Amino acid sequence: MMAALIDRPTEDRSKPRLMSRMLICLVVFGWIVALAERLWAGRALPLWIDETWTAMIAGQSDWARFWHEAWLDVNPPLYYGFMALWTRLAGLSDLSLRLPSVLFVIIAALLPLMWRGNALSRSGRLCWSALLILWWPGFEISLDARGYGLLLLLSVAQTLAFANVLEHPDRRTTGLWSALAAAAILTHYFALIPSALQGMVLLVRERQRAIRLWPAALPFVPALAWLTVHAPRLADYARPDVAWYEPFTAELAAGFVQYLVGPPGWTQWALIGAALILMIATSLGRRTRPTDGAKQMEAAALIGVVALLLLLGLGTARDTLTDRYLVPVVPSVLLALVLIAQRFEKAALGHALLALAFLVPLATPSDLQARLAARNAYGFEQASQFLLPSAPTRLVFVWDHPAAKVLDPHSLEKLGRFFFERAGQSPTTRTVVLTPEQDGNVVLSSAKDEAVIWIYNRARNTSARLHRPDEQHFEGRACQHQRAPWVGTLACAPVAKADGVAKVIP
Repeated sequence: MMAALIDRPTEDRSKPRLMSRMLICLVVFGWIVALAERLWAGRALPLWIDETWTAMIAGQSDWARFWHEAWLDVNPPLYYGFMALWTRLAGLSDLSLRLPSVLFVIIAALLPLMWRGNALSRSGRLCWSALLILWWPGFEISLDARGYGLLLLLSVAQTLAFANVLEHPDRRTTGLWSALAAAAILTHYFALIPSALQGMVLLVRERQRAIRLWPAALPFVPALAWLTVHAPRLADYARPDVAWYEPFTAELAAGFVQYLVGPPGWTQWALIGAALILMIATSLGRRTRPTDGAKQMEAAALIGVVALLLLLGLGTARDTLTDRYLVPVVPSVLLALVLIAQRFEKAALGHALLALAFLVPLATPSDLQARLAARNAYGFEQASQFLLPSAPTRLVFVWDHPAAKVLDPHSLEKLGRFFFERAGQSPTTRTVVLTPEQDGNVVLSSAKDEAVIWIYNRARNTSARLHRPDEQHFEGRACQHQRAPWVGTLACAPVAKADGVAKVIP
């Protein structure tokens, strides 16, 4: 009898403790790999065009110009406002522009470990943290001077805050949730969908106490006020002739779902499925009963999954969806995987296998670098660097894109000369908006005394789709042509400054 009492606790505790230590080692190793791979993949990566928009808006000389450019843009202003403050301290170098996104993603992955009142088990917190830092698209987000790193951070915090509200619905917890939700909406408008669903659930659950909790909704006032002010500008971008999104197809929908868990292909899904099946099999069907706090976490994750379905439905109704817009629901989807494993007796094993499934694709960092290089080929930093030695006094900048027709010409001029001004040059800049029928080669080659930057997208409704940019039209001028399958950038020095022959960079 005494032997049984001594031996049994040792057996019961040793295996969970061993599995917990293995999970900790795996998570720590995953964090090291993730951070090292980000440093390796992001080296010498030029800014792509969306990052240059961030730099131009954030780098305005005064707040009146900043707010004007922020209103003209399609995105909400919170990230731009942060970057305007940040760049006044850190400057406008490529590294300083991207550093906040790296930090946002790291903090987002640390939140499950630091958040007080988190109802997840220790292995669940470790697993969710690992999935967030190892989530493959997160590498692109963290090496991107755009608002998606901040959006990921706010979405993780909002999910945790909402679970707290469900468990303890008072003014403090509700106010924190509403502040995070409003901040997420002011970072990206598609955060409205999960925020609205969460708000509806709260109203239904707490309808008797809703009047007492109403002050907690005050953070939504500035978000809705800005949305009202910004709505006329958003209507310009919603025009059918301006839309640049791919038509919604079954293949595109599959790509969106794949985006939620990792790299292209179905390898990741197979690994995750194998992990869950093995975890369930080793648990022999025995499930643990979740605590009240865990039930609230499950409800928060479920609402995120419903928001995902609504986003996909929106994409079906209108071509307004791209994979990055799913970031507000990514934390909930990853949390759902963690909670599925937590429901079974061998939860620590399931969490370890899930973390391993997300770690395996990082064994080929060249794939990540190739994706980043393909994305960042759609930019004109290298084109500007090619022209800088010639110190052009006049520049014509063309962004051959469906949205160009609704963009402010002065904004495009500021965008086009950004890298010149950063280098201390101030060429007089003008912009040309090409129609699909116009041949950009003919229009731009006539500007012989001006340097030319022609960045194009051949997807649809552009001049470059019908008239392929060709440096041969700029005979006698030094040109650099960077080509990718659907995008490219042609830069040509003015005739007076040309000191070489045209060259093509594949």
